[in-house]
Amino acid sequence: MDTLLGKIGYLSAAAGFLFVFLLLLTTKASSLPKRLLQMTCLLGTVWASASFIQIQYQLSILSVLFTESLLSLGWCLLITSSLSDSHHFTRIFSEKAQAILCLVILVAALTEAVRFFWPVLEQRIFLFLHLCQSIIGLWFVELRYRRTAREEHRAIKPLCLGLGMYFAYHFALYADAFLTNILTQGFWLSRGWVTLISLPLILLTARRAEHWQSRVYVSRDIIYHSSLLLVAASYLLVMSLAGFYIKSMGETWSDTVQILFFALSGLVLASLFLSDTFRKNIMVFITKHFFANKYEYREEWMRFATALENTEGTQYDTALQAMMHPFGCDQGVLATLQGPRLKVRACQSIDSQHPDIALLLATVALPAIEHQWILDIEQARQGKEPAPFPVDAAALARVSEMAYLIPLTSSNGTRGVCLLSRPTSTEKVNWEDRDLMNAISRQLSVYLNVFETNRKLAESQQFDTFNRMSAFLVHDLKNVLAQLQLLTKNAARHKHNPEFIDDAFETVDSAAIRLTKVLTQLNNKRVETQSAETQSVEFIDIHALIRQVCDSRSVKAPSPLIIELTSEPIQLRADKERFTNILSHLVQNAQEATDESGYVYLSTAQSGHDYLITIADNGVGMSRDFVENRLFKPFDTTKGNAGMGIGAYDAKNLIEQLGGYIDVESEPDKGTTISIHLPFNAASRSASNHEICK
Repeated sequence: MDTLLGKIGYLSAAAGFLFVFLLLLTTKASSLPKRLLQMTCLLGTVWASASFIQIQYQLSILSVLFTESLLSLGWCLLITSSLSDSHHFTRIFSEKAQAILCLVILVAALTEAVRFFWPVLEQRIFLFLHLCQSIIGLWFVELRYRRTAREEHRAIKPLCLGLGMYFAYHFALYADAFLTNILTQGFWLSRGWVTLISLPLILLTARRAEHWQSRVYVSRDIIYHSSLLLVAASYLLVMSLAGFYIKSMGETWSDTVQILFFALSGLVLASLFLSDTFRKNIMVFITKHFFANKYEYREEWMRFATALENTEGTQYDTALQAMMHPFGCDQGVLATLQGPRLKVRACQSIDSQHPDIALLLATVALPAIEHQWILDIEQARQGKEPAPFPVDAAALARVSEMAYLIPLTSSNGTRGVCLLSRPTSTEKVNWEDRDLMNAISRQLSVYLNVFETNRKLAESQQFDTFNRMSAFLVHDLKNVLAQLQLLTKNAARHKHNPEFIDDAFETVDSAAIRLTKVLTQLNNKRVETQSAETQSVEFIDIHALIRQVCDSRSVKAPSPLIIELTSEPIQLRADKERFTNILSHLVQNAQEATDESGYVYLSTAQSGHDYLITIADNGVGMSRDFVENRLFKPFDTTKGNAGMGIGAYDAKNLIEQLGGYIDVESEPDKGTTISIHLPFNAASRSASNHEICK
């Protein structure tokens, strides 16, 4: 039995070598590695045939050893040529060590040839020479893999695995033979099978390695059917072993059980091979793992990224074009979920009211999104590709233009569908096309989600701008209202005072100017508070402005008092009205936080390179947490409906625009001190002055 298996193995190896040789003849390109591989395949055919004849007729192993030495030399030359870019045989040895080792194998082969005519050396020496050949072969394999760039490992790895197994097996064979001076029959008879297993790996490298220029094509159908035969053979072998075990039980009923077991095994095998699902899964597995990809995914990704940069049309048009382009579709539709229904967002070469669109969106689009299922409409209509949800074949029969429905789904993306016409880039849409469709659909889902989120954010920013504008305008209107209320309150008592009449007209005029400004801002739909460049800047006498604020706020107790001013009046380049408003607001806050029996003091000073305005009171004070987290936070107020919560925020904004900052020192029940620091590049000295405002 072992001898028969050995013969079959050698014959199979000879047929395999011959098949690879004939296959290489069909390739037109020529290169040194290809020619050496052809030569090695011929040597392999001779070696396997000689091994078969030696076993068949019980001849001397000398002819086998001679042809094996030539085969080993062929493998080493093939590896050496793949390490060099030279196309000439004499220039492939980049190192002397490689040439010397190849020469050693050649000398061994010549010695074995001489042995045919002249009995030189004993058998043990020849076994040692072949042991050395195995070591040399393993060294060449290791050298080839080590000197291969990491990105080329995929191409060369099968060759290294195949020859590594071949030489490692012969190393074990001849090491055992050299030690015992006996060739183990099992080792010797199995060599054909080991070599046969190595051949497909070597052939795979011949196909993958571009510089070999031997792009061998093996039909996927041949690999597919061969794999099915191999699976069937493996299955039958396992079942035979199981049947033999049943037979060996020795019971009287074992024959019946064995026959029944074989019958059931045949039924299972037939049912598997008649299953379309099983056959398709095998086909996809083989194509994925043993053949080059249909698409160059790096190039596809670059084209996809370029398509998304297209600025013509809407983002929905761009997304639809990015889906259609890889497959060469002439027509397409993109629809996204809007509430419970799908809304058409973009169409290409088809009217949005086409009946195909309405039919597909109403019947199969939502289930396809839910199950993330790419629907082949023709296959679904014929029942050849059952979907994981009910499909109305009669309804799909009315679809004439659209061929595929691709769901747009991702965990955090926009949900929708793309409808495509029949692709023109391929005759048949297979698993690779579906994988590409799925990858593009997920990216488009994220792309559209980003677009829609940005659009919502832009709308939110518009509303935020409007709200901010409204808040500042209301704040200005409150200040105007306070001025007019104060004027009305004092009119009854001072209406006969000429100075009051003059002041009243000045106040009304100021109110009119401010209301005109408010109306202008409403008409322009913006508030000019963003930067100093957009304001009406002028030089302000800060001392005079502080006195004006003290005078205007003296109508409420406690009246603000100026306790100290710098000896040199300071001029500030800023928007006078706005600066007056924020200073008045800070004084007003101090008054509202202080009892009528308390105090509110204003002072100015020079602090290093800053000009300092201080507002101090002995009111209720504030906690550190309130100062840090709420005092300057916009729209946060402790005054209820009476306040807008933007006075302190506006003050901080303006001071920072002038290059300064505000310090706040406060303790609950002890009072607050607000220090406004202004750099001298914003404030400049003028003349001398000093007084107290009562």
